[in-house]
Amino acid sequence: MLEFRKQEPYSLRTRPDIVESEYDFRQNLDISDVNGVLFNVLASRNSSTLAEYDAVWWRENRVCFLEYKDSTAAYRRMNAKRAQQVQDTSRNLARTYGFLEFNYSLVVKGLEAKTTKGSVAVIPLEDLSSYSPEFTSSHVELDFIDKLTDKYSREQNPVELERDTIIADISKLKEMFEQQL
Repeated sequence: MLEFRKQEPYSLRTRPDIVESEYDFRQNLDISDVNGVLFNVLASRNSSTLAEYDAVWWRENRVCFLEYKDSTAAYRRMNAKRAQQVQDTSRNLARTYGFLEFNYSLVVKGLEAKTTKGSVAVIPLEDLSSYSPEFTSSHVELDFIDKLTDKYSREQNPVELERDTIIADISKLKEMFEQQL
């Protein structure tokens, strides 16, 4: 078993066991151009398990967290709220371990076509070998700064520069930074 502790309170541990139903998943996963991969990863915060990933791979400053469901019934049992929570955990882990971008996706055996669960990408197992994940920033503050830049620089339907609006936007950004400290 490996354990990675970059910064408290998060840690990543691998489980040494291989579940037989995951063989198809591992055979379809293309890891030919990645820097590293871990299988059966348990993500913990203060000794409490937050998420379990069947594979975590990384390349340069990007990390991809994959969860495999071996049937559509198992996929249906996972509600959208839980998928969003695991995605948020993935973002926090990516940020903690120094990755600028991340992706969390569900891979489902027997699924007919790509779909989403909440905002999480869900792909059929058969598409995994050619899957190119869409990465998003692990820093929500940078995304918010981009949003503000677009808001205040648009030429069509420009925003009126009112003191209260600007102060509210800056205060929101400050709160985002404070939550991460």
